[in-house]
Amino acid sequence: MRNKLLLEAVGTFFLCLAALVATNPLSVAALLCALIYMGAPVSLAHYNPAVSLAFRLRGRSGSRALWSYVGVQLAAAILAAAVGGFLLGHDSEHAKGAVDALSESAFAGFGATATVELLGTFALAFVILMVGTSRLTAGNSYFGLAIAAVVLGLSGTFGEFDLAMNPAVSLAHALLGVFSALFDGLFGTKTFVTESLFLAKIVPRVLAEIAVQLAGGALAAWFFRKLFPEDR
Repeated sequence: MRNKLLLEAVGTFFLCLAALVATNPLSVAALLCALIYMGAPVSLAHYNPAVSLAFRLRGRSGSRALWSYVGVQLAAAILAAAVGGFLLGHDSEHAKGAVDALSESAFAGFGATATVELLGTFALAFVILMVGTSRLTAGNSYFGLAIAAVVLGLSGTFGEFDLAMNPAVSLAHALLGVFSALFDGLFGTKTFVTESLFLAKIVPRVLAEIAVQLAGGALAAWFFRKLFPEDR
């Protein structure tokens, strides 16, 4: 189990860091493809709490493995946010946006975002279950390419919504502003306080987004089992 968790941590860390730093979704998809081929023989390369939940509901892992995977995935996301904040530094435009957002509802426009996250996470998790766990595709060598392709395709399709499809990525995005201010030497300043207040304000939205992503993973597992009840 130790090696599985270590690989999950490494894969999730680099995936989250790429999601924060990369300017092109193609870079994220290419890195994800490599990380999947790296980790699949050992940990099955989830790198995503919603995918880990789908595997659990699909019957391909136990409850202990689920909680262990999710724990290291979220820890890796926090570390990625810290490294991303150090690399990127503080964005003054983000600070201005945070100030403006403090006067608005945290759930403004959440309906469309939630819909896209549900659809995107469902599609991602279902593709992973099909190419990674189905007897129909057992032994294939294209699973990494298929998963990277669906991530790239969904990111391009729903690009304006800043699609995450991954609770770990959502957590890393939420923490980036605070870490970037911290590593820019702004701790205790008005900017750091603003970033902290903004984080506190969006926590309910981030938690709701994560819940929607987990629902997408659960829906994918349910749909798979409905389609293939004999495939256990």
